[in-house]
Amino acid sequence: MMGKVLLLAAAGAGYVLGARAGRERYDQISSTVGRLWGNPKVQEKVGDLQSSAGDLAKQAGSVAQEKVGAAASSVSGSVKDKLGGGSGAGTDQPLGDQHHTRMPTD
Repeated sequence: MMGKVLLLAAAGAGYVLGARAGRERYDQISSTVGRLWGNPKVQEKVGDLQSSAGDLAKQAGSVAQEKVGAAASSVSGSVKDKLGGGSGAGTDQPLGDQHHTRMPTD
């Protein structure tokens, strides 16, 4: 409840200050941000961060793929053991190919 009151107070203060500053101040801030964003040093840092983020995403994807593969193997082994197919006939087929049900046709 206190958080909502604080949020409303902050929004109200922002509205009042923004209304007083007017369009000229907005244009001034926008221009300054545009110049800052266009700075070659800033763009170099942005490029570095994008590269790092891409590398981290690839690493996370590889780790996730390994963990999913290990979990799938574990589950598959558990299912085969519970079905009594740990070794022997019929275990070379995937689970989906073990049973075929024919539907009546008209």
